Amino acid sequence: MHTLYELDGDGARAIPRAIADLLTQGGLAVSFFFVLSGFILAYTYCDGENGLKTTPSKFWRARFARIYPLYFLGFLMDAPRVIAFFQGSAGSSANAVAKIALAGVAYLTLLQAWHPRVTNTWNTPGWTLSVEAFFYALFPALLRVSKSWPLRRICWVALVIWGLPILIQTILFQAQLAELTSPSARTFWRSFPALRLPEFVLGIAAGRIFLSGRLGPHRKGLCLLGSLALVLVLGLVMGGQFLPATVPETTLGAPLFAVAILALASGAFPTPSWLQGPGLVLLGRASYAVYILHQPFKLVFLKLAHLVRFDSQSLALLVAYLVSLQLFCVGLFLLFEDPMRRLLTKSRMG
Repeated sequence: MHTLYELDGDGARAIPRAIADLLTQGGLAVSFFFVLSGFILAYTYCDGENGLKTTPSKFWRARFARIYPLYFLGFLMDAPRVIAFFQGSAGSSANAVAKIALAGVAYLTLLQAWHPRVTNTWNTPGWTLSVEAFFYALFPALLRVSKSWPLRRICWVALVIWGLPILIQTILFQAQLAELTSPSARTFWRSFPALRLPEFVLGIAAGRIFLSGRLGPHRKGLCLLGSLALVLVLGLVMGGQFLPATVPETTLGAPLFAVAILALASGAFPTPSWLQGPGLVLLGRASYAVYILHQPFKLVFLKLAHLVRFDSQSLALLVAYLVSLQLFCVGLFLLFEDPMRRLLTKSRMG
């Protein structure tokens, strides 16, 4: 939504409120991403006995090869902006160098989400990868601990783990024992990795349920549940503005996302065949690049647009940005991301 307002200007401000509400729920989209991550990892890496089908070291190397090349490219692309920002605001050259180094090390080591002062400093979308790195570190242990648990126990534990932080946060906010008004506080409650772990655990639980093969006879019921979940998510999107400010609404939809993902994965929802076309599949495979690079790419795009005097806020500028971003990311996937992943996987795991 920030891109829409920045590039389209008055056109974006004329969008109906209902549509604007849909476009501004980035927090819920991140929650969906975390739940989906747990589901996909469980689906991909659980063996027939619900353990890890590879060694932890090979799992971690595969995840590194998947996310880090583009993550590092985002670091390089955003470096001019970060350096210029600190040079202009740090007061002295020594102070600027120290802050640049601290922010850079935090980003490169995937630790920036652990402290709100550095979370958003370098390529802001990267904080979610910092949280994901925490999930990856714990994933083998989570599978090992829950390997012999029955599905009922897994579901109840996942729901308790999800609900407990929300309850504690709400109590702290209502009792004014914690504040949610400063930028650092908002960043902490949104981004601190341990607070987002419940969403990942729910995704793992959904993955274990799917792998159990017990959903086949219950597709009609799952279709109803999945439809209800989507309606409730839509209600959360449209009605989130009416929730008390002290309710962490960005994580409320996690169980609903888990149910919707199960419904989609099990075939309870009909999937149009055109969604499996090679073009859309390619766009889907390039979506990680779109996500992690859309901010630094926008800076480059706007500088080039300024050079050719095509930088006035308009729908045409927005469309040009979106099209060029997609082309750039598809090219990156074909020429850089996928080859680097195969190279790193082969060299480290072969």
